[in-house]
Amino acid sequence: MLKNFHRIFSIVASVILVFLILVGLSWHYVSNEGEQLSRIPEAKISRGAGGAFLPTRDAVQWGLAAINAPAAWHVTTGSAEIVVAVIDSGIDYTVPELSAMMWKNPGEVPGNGVDDDKNGYVDDVFGWDFRDDDPSSLTGTPLYWHGTFVAGLIAATFSPFTGTGGVAPGIRIMDLRFLDSRGFFYTSDWDKLIRAIDYAVENGARIINLSIYSSVIPPAAVQRALRRAVEKGVLVVGIAGNAGSRVGYFGRWPEVVAVGAVDEEGRVPSFSNQGPEVALSGPGVDVVSLGPSGLPRTASGTSFAAPYVAGVAALLLSISPDLSPAELVVFLKGTARDLGKPGSDYGTGAGLVDAAAAVEAVRLSIGKSEIFSE
Repeated sequence: MLKNFHRIFSIVASVILVFLILVGLSWHYVSNEGEQLSRIPEAKISRGAGGAFLPTRDAVQWGLAAINAPAAWHVTTGSAEIVVAVIDSGIDYTVPELSAMMWKNPGEVPGNGVDDDKNGYVDDVFGWDFRDDDPSSLTGTPLYWHGTFVAGLIAATFSPFTGTGGVAPGIRIMDLRFLDSRGFFYTSDWDKLIRAIDYAVENGARIINLSIYSSVIPPAAVQRALRRAVEKGVLVVGIAGNAGSRVGYFGRWPEVVAVGAVDEEGRVPSFSNQGPEVALSGPGVDVVSLGPSGLPRTASGTSFAAPYVAGVAALLLSISPDLSPAELVVFLKGTARDLGKPGSDYGTGAGLVDAAAAVEAVRLSIGKSEIFSE
């Protein structure tokens, strides 16, 4: 029966693809607020982990192709048991490509006004809005696009219409809003950030994506919160920064895996900060993801390089959940694709993160010939 289902599904998928080509959707152009136009290729699908249908390399946006994500998906697209906390400007969880990927607090009854799990937060179903101090990023002050874009790069389901999708579409995203409606935070907000970090740790996140930076030296209490997270087995992925100078905070701290940006040719853009703290690099120039309401848009910055690394780390944890943050870094750096001169450098660190190579290395390290996520 399962074989018949796959055969029927394959036929239906083929018919849909032919229809899209006939009606002229083979190439589609998107733009948002004057950002650079992005060419979106037609969808091409192959069979992947657990028999799922997956896009091929030439169907996805360049960032996913550059890190060899489609090859990794033949082993795993991620496990729903792995949670990535996105501390950012909030996520529009009504976007269809993200709605099913949202973490749901198993101990909370939605909308009953009761702190069912006694964690100090009432109705925290998808996380918490630390900016407005309420359960949802979609209530209170308006949402800034940045967090939705980042979440999409990590875990959005693949769209055959735009080629957008996340590195690990099988994992779950925890929404921890910290930035305001303009994408800013202030020196009076340090406690909010500490609470967001602690919330992620206490509620089961295995990775924190921190695509934010500080223009001043943060207080020691913030670094202690990040250290607590790492000590409890949480990988913190951050950014090199976009000032074209030395690596800033929070990426300057050893608790954070600092990620620099590269373009489609593997070159470091002028805005990407550099220094010995840079551990890895990811696609960060003209990458395409989703904004609020689900509209695709193009953006550049190290903020968008970090989610590729966070997504690959989530794939690795999906295969081997017991990996520590230090072990994850070893696999990520050891399998990265070296760019420029041989060896680590201040612009790209160990190199461009490689999902397929990292997944294969972890798979082989645990001595199993076949590992598929559910």
